[in-house]
Amino acid sequence: MRKRTNTRDFIGLQFFAAPPAGDRLSQIEARLSQIRTEMDQEGADLEALSNEVDNLIAERGQLKQGAETRAALLRKIGTGTVGNPLPDMQLPGDPEQRSETYTIDSPEYRTAWIKSLRNNAYVGTVDPLTDAEQRAFTTVAGSAGAAIPTQTANTILEKVTQYAPLLSKINLLRVPGMVTFAVEDTVNAAAYHTENDTISASTDKLKSITLSAYEITKLIPISKSVKLMSIPAFETWLVDSLARSIADKISETILLGTGSTQGTGIDKAATWDQSTNSVQIGSAASLTTADVLKLISLLPGGYDARAEFIMSKQTLFNDFMPLQDKSKNDIVVMSGGSYYIYGYPVQLDQRVKAHEAYLGDLYTVIGNMPEDVTVTSAFDIDTNSYKFLGCAMFDCKPSMSDAFVKLEKAAG
Repeated sequence: MRKRTNTRDFIGLQFFAAPPAGDRLSQIEARLSQIRTEMDQEGADLEALSNEVDNLIAERGQLKQGAETRAALLRKIGTGTVGNPLPDMQLPGDPEQRSETYTIDSPEYRTAWIKSLRNNAYVGTVDPLTDAEQRAFTTVAGSAGAAIPTQTANTILEKVTQYAPLLSKINLLRVPGMVTFAVEDTVNAAAYHTENDTISASTDKLKSITLSAYEITKLIPISKSVKLMSIPAFETWLVDSLARSIADKISETILLGTGSTQGTGIDKAATWDQSTNSVQIGSAASLTTADVLKLISLLPGGYDARAEFIMSKQTLFNDFMPLQDKSKNDIVVMSGGSYYIYGYPVQLDQRVKAHEAYLGDLYTVIGNMPEDVTVTSAFDIDTNSYKFLGCAMFDCKPSMSDAFVKLEKAAG
């Protein structure tokens, strides 16, 4: 007798027979790694690379979201809490309505948040919420629709790090509110002890570092064409626009922050002295190999393992590239798309003045982003325009006074 196929089993198999995403995710990560290298190459088409990154990140997010959704449903089925994986199809024995729990990670909430953000910027509704999206938007605990979805917040942070590579090099904390911690200031050497002699207390000193939270804001005016974008395209546009501006300000703060109503950067945290931590080149002089070697010699050896040069692309190509050592070898070496000077990696940043450079351990700079980037929208009747406001909280401060040395150019 022919065995009767169970309809429920057949539907469940169809629903979960999704193609494996692991291989594609690996391909995406590999390509993103390649793009990081290609961005630093001369003549790179940054606009095309940026568009490719946007598409890859969006695809990666969709693959991860799909995998998480399937895994969650499989767990529920394993515990007997879900009967019908296709809620729109009524199967025998299924309840007429399923109880649904929405969180800030739910795809329904994420879509509802994006739609609502866009709808708030226009007179009238651009894209109404579905019933499921409306329930998610109004029932997510503690948010009332205000909290940024986790995936969107993570994507913004990923893009900020992409556009501000220095951020991934520092010791970045995510501690809410003001944070204070102790770091070494004066450290005395250990000493041998003779048995039965009194052990004297050392005079080591600690200093405290306090990080608060300064606002970095970006207001984006938009045209009416934005409301014609699809939800994924709108999110990509919004994330990219906010991330670029926020990343630019964060990079500027890490390097040049004044410490007044903003973080303290590498340049302002130190007192540059030619006898201890800086090498100055005459206003009419050119950089020499001896100058570079002297700069390296000023950096304490304990920072060598993570030390990097930071300079503009112009300084690298115009000042450092022509230099050779005594064996006529170039002191600048390119490997895997990255530049190295006597083995130290080079970070390129256009905010560093021409003919100047820093060498040091970026991880000794401590930063704090106490909360995710927030995004709000509104229609501005005074200017008859639609605007989106992004806000990030950030503070930073170098923790060690001797962790950087500087190459300076004398004023002409």
